[in-house]
Amino acid sequence: MDFENMRLQEGILLDKMKVNIGVKGVCPGVGATFVSGWLDHYLNDRDRHRFFVSSPEKYAVYDDPECMDEMDIIVAVIDPLPSLLIEGAADIGKLQEMKGEVLWILNRDNNGVNRRELKRYLGFRPEFSQEEIPREVIARAEYNCEKLPSVMELKGIEALGDHIRSIMS
Repeated sequence: MDFENMRLQEGILLDKMKVNIGVKGVCPGVGATFVSGWLDHYLNDRDRHRFFVSSPEKYAVYDDPECMDEMDIIVAVIDPLPSLLIEGAADIGKLQEMKGEVLWILNRDNNGVNRRELKRYLGFRPEFSQEEIPREVIARAEYNCEKLPSVMELKGIEALGDHIRSIMS
């Protein structure tokens, strides 16, 4: 094991040979854990079944890491509810000031979101959006022990994963 390529941070080892991706929810309850889990699935697990021997993962996805400076890419997850956007205003400002690659994903996107108001409030349009998944689809998938991508395409998270692959290759 090459210890020069690893650093101890928050009790986890960061492997400098991997792309370290931090997924940060702008405020509590915006689905950052959901996004980080499925982003990890699309980046590391999606093509694994094609190989007889599992290859080492190229991407390390961290859900809400404390030390954002150590991440190669930050994925900022926002929710379109005005109350949550107002609550997370300070975090939005900090993420906008960060140096490095920050990718924004709008979680729970739906027809009720006023995109013009959202852009005016944020000062930018999020590059990616994941549509809201109906609760009955989630319940049916869980009841039948199925993964959501087999029941419903998670286009926004898949597009985010493809973009990360393209900029990091």
